[in-house]
Amino acid sequence: MDVARNTPVWLRDPTPSPQPDKPSGPGRPRSLHPVGESIAVQALAARHFAKQARALIIRESTRAGVGAKIWVREAWLWDEPNQRARRRLLVVRQEADGAFKYSLSNASADTAWERLAYMQAQRFWIERAFQDAKSELGMAQYELRGWPGWHHHMTLVCMALLFLTRERCLCQKDTPLLSARDIVELLAIYLPRRSRDQAEVMRQMRRRHRARQRDIDNRRQRALAATRHHARKLTK
Repeated sequence: MDVARNTPVWLRDPTPSPQPDKPSGPGRPRSLHPVGESIAVQALAARHFAKQARALIIRESTRAGVGAKIWVREAWLWDEPNQRARRRLLVVRQEADGAFKYSLSNASADTAWERLAYMQAQRFWIERAFQDAKSELGMAQYELRGWPGWHHHMTLVCMALLFLTRERCLCQKDTPLLSARDIVELLAIYLPRRSRDQAEVMRQMRRRHRARQRDIDNRRQRALAATRHHARKLTK
C-alpha cells in the first residue's frame, strides 16, 4: 500500500510491556504509548537510500525493461486503537525523474527485493486499464442522475474491458501487439448492425424531444409550486 512521505514508522517494535490491570473504578482506562521515537519514511529513506538502494527492473515494457532504484527495510506501524504494533516492510522507489514513492507491505521478511519491486509497480497496469476503458470503451461518457444508472454503465464497461483482456491473452502468441483499440475497430467491422432508415431516425428524434419537453415542464411545475408555497408562508 502506498503511503505519504510523512507516515511515521518505528525502527524497532514499539509495543510497550504489558501493564498491570488498573483497579476497577471510575476514571479513564489506561492508554498505551509506543516505546521509542518514530521517524517519517521520507527522513528514514534520506539516511540510507543513497548507500543501500539497488538498481532493479520493476516491469517489462514494449521497448525494454523499466528500471528504478529500490530500497527495503523492516519497520513497524503503530495505531492508537491497536494494542500491538504491526511489522511491515518499507519499500522505497526512486523514479527516473528523481521522485520517490513509499509503500508498506505485510510480506514476510525474506521476500526478495525484486518481488517487492514488481508488486509495487503493478499500479501501472491498473492505470493502464483505466486508460483503455476511458479512451476505447466510453467509461467517462455518461449523463446520469442516479446511482443505479451509473452502476449499470460501469458494469458494462468492466465486462467489455474483461472481454478485451481475454481476447488479447488468447491472441498473445499469434498477435502479440494486439491492442484494445485494434479489437474495438475489428468489432466495428464484423459485428452486424441493424440498418436504420430516415423515418426511424426521425421517430427516435421526436421521442427524445417529447421526453426532453416533459422534463422541462416538470421542472417548471416544481419551481412554480415551490414559489407558491414560499409565498403562502410569507403571507401567514
